[in-house]
Formats: sequence, structure tokens, C-alpha cells
Amino acid sequence: MTLSIHDVFIFLQPRLKPVEEDGLEKVILALSYGKRRALLMKLGESGSMSIKDLKRELGLSTGSLYHNLLALGELVEQTSDKKYALSEQGRRVYLALKSGLLPPPASGELPRVFETLVPVWFFTGMPSRIVAPMAALIVLSLSASSLYAKMGLALLIPVANVSFSSTLGSVALSLLLAYLVPRTVFQKRSVETGFLTALPFCFLPQLVYGLILAVSNPPSLATGLIQVFSGGLSALLLSAAIVCWFKASPQAAMLTSFLMLYLGAAIQQFMV
Repeated sequence: MTLSIHDVFIFLQPRLKPVEEDGLEKVILALSYGKRRALLMKLGESGSMSIKDLKRELGLSTGSLYHNLLALGELVEQTSDKKYALSEQGRRVYLALKSGLLPPPASGELPRVFETLVPVWFFTGMPSRIVAPMAALIVLSLSASSLYAKMGLALLIPVANVSFSSTLGSVALSLLLAYLVPRTVFQKRSVETGFLTALPFCFLPQLVYGLILAVSNPPSLATGLIQVFSGGLSALLLSAAIVCWFKASPQAAMLTSFLMLYLGAAIQQFMV
């Protein structure tokens, strides 16, 4: 005998601590997707496990594994030795899954290409103590290189040979919009303050582009290719930051980032 989703909540409610709406959403996702269900079952059976062991046992990519760990939220916790284990609530959901009374996972799984492309590992594997100092250094370096190389930013796209007045102003405006647009799109989701300090890391490709312009004079074709690559890589990094701090799906994060990339491509022609 299996239970409906409505019956699942009746079954789980007395076993879970009071949680907010976001917490209930995590439970729904844990019960609905095969990868997250398998992840919960593996942690329930084996106890705490490292990222390396989970990747080997479940056959998931690094990005897919980190995305599913983040999506499980309060059901999973990180131990002092940097391993992952089920929380108290996670253990109760595991016991409910193990009972065999719950419905099978949904047939539609997240396309693997989205999980592979979005580099969630870039932020989840970063030591927290270096994030703020590195973010400040990136902003200062980006500002200095934009002035020296006469580079501006059209949202996520670096633009060469702009006027002096468009350099720092466009950099500041692009950083601000990169912060405000995701907050507007995902306004119903709670966001951690870490997104603000993580945001400058999304502009590392633009910093590299500015440094290349500052130390050399590449041909126009090479400049164009580097510009496109920088914008695309920046969009993927921003997608990863959105997944990490807004708990959004990779599809929604990439749609938001590449929309900004498209708008930047439309704006850049007015900056040259």
C-alpha cells in the first residue's frame, strides 16, 4: 500500500519539528526526486559520508551532488570533519522512506546537463574565512583594471574602449544590477547575506579580460572571442551563486543569468 502526498504529510507531521514553509518544501523535494531520495537513503544507511564517498556511491557529478545537498536544506547537516549526515528531521524522513509506505519518486528528473554546467562546487568548496577579503580584492582589482584598460561592463559582458566616464560607473551599476535582479526574480525566497560577498567572484572572468587588455593588444577577433567566453562563464558563476544562496533550481538560475547576458549584449552597443 502506498500513500498520497496528502497522506505523507499526515504521516510525517507528528514526526517533524515545526518548520517554516521553506522547510516543508525541502521535504516535498526529498520525497519527489529520485536523486534526493537516494541521497537520503544512503546517508541514513551509512551515517556521515564525505563528498568523495557520496560521489562514488551515488554516481553523481560534483555539481549535481552539491545541488541536491543544498536542496535538502535542514534534512542534512555538515559535521565537524566536513562530512555530511542526516539531521534529526532527516532521520525521521529516512525512516518514513524506509517504511515503504511512501509513493515512488517523480518520473521527471532534472536534466543532467543543467547540473553539470552550473559550477555549484565553486562556492560550496570555498573556505568561508577568505570570501569577504577576496571579494573586496576582486572589486578593487576590477575597478583598477577597468580604468587602466578603458573597459566597461554591460551587466555581465566586458566592453573594451569605452570612455573614461563609462568605466567605473558601468562597473558599479553592473554589480548593483547583478545583486538586485536575482533578488527581484526570487523575491519570495529567503536569501542569505553571503550572496553579496559571493557576487564579486562572478565577475572574475571580466577581471581577467581587463588584465589581458591592460598588458597586451590582442587582435579584434581574439578580443571578441574572449569577451563572449568571459560573459558566458560569468553567467554560469552567477547561476551557481543563485542556486547556492536562493536555493533556486539550476534551470531557473541559468534562465535569469542568461537573460542578464542577453540584456548586456543589447546594451553594449551604446557604450562603444
